[in-house]
Amino acid sequence: MILIEVNAIRRSGHHAFINWLISNIHGVAYQENLCRYKFNTILGNKNILWVNEGEQDTNNVIDYISNNPKKDITIISYEVPVKKTIENPNYSILTDELREKWDITEHIQIPFVRNFYNNFASLTAGIFSYMFNVPNHPLYNNYQHLYHYQLKRALTTFRGVIYDKWVRDEEYTNEVCLKLIGQPNKFSPLEIGGTPSSYGDGQLKLESLLTRYKKTKWPKWVIDEIKGDMELSELISKAGFDKSDIEIQES
Repeated sequence: MILIEVNAIRRSGHHAFINWLISNIHGVAYQENLCRYKFNTILGNKNILWVNEGEQDTNNVIDYISNNPKKDITIISYEVPVKKTIENPNYSILTDELREKWDITEHIQIPFVRNFYNNFASLTAGIFSYMFNVPNHPLYNNYQHLYHYQLKRALTTFRGVIYDKWVRDEEYTNEVCLKLIGQPNKFSPLEIGGTPSSYGDGQLKLESLLTRYKKTKWPKWVIDEIKGDMELSELISKAGFDKSDIEIQES
């Protein structure tokens, strides 16, 4: 069995990315969200299991994979800051024991990140808006921590993927497809379904996806937190994520 693990945070676009990856594996452009449930089986020329939010109830995840018929490919996505992911932002469920038990023939781990400002704008556009209401909110701090180390790894590992380049740069998208599954890309990311947008967009437009940050008034304390983390600031600059037109809310 091939095991693919995707380390991301919520609203990073990783669901659409995994939908796109499965679309290329099966040769079918899936318009629907393929992770409606915790355990999602997608049948095609490869039998695929997608485990969503694999950081939650890991004992149940291990039991499910162990006790059900083995799939050709199992994909586990991580997105929530819990104790195990905070301690290891690039968390993997795989152990030497499970590698043998599951007969893992290939293990692909993908740190997946979106432009910091667009990601956090989308994150706080919905039910997580309260994160910006209180300076140094613990949930915000946990998400920033996860993001920091996933970005660092995405920029330094062969299989790291940057959402913004994946969604807009055809050559990069093709390179990602080749290095992950050994096949040239067949589908535009914007043709593929995923989790509904935080902004209620019926049809996603590239310009809108890349300028989510303009829909948010950024509390000064958030900007100060970013600037106060020198390594994160440098990584954001290295990734080309800097923004000069952010609207800062002073109070």
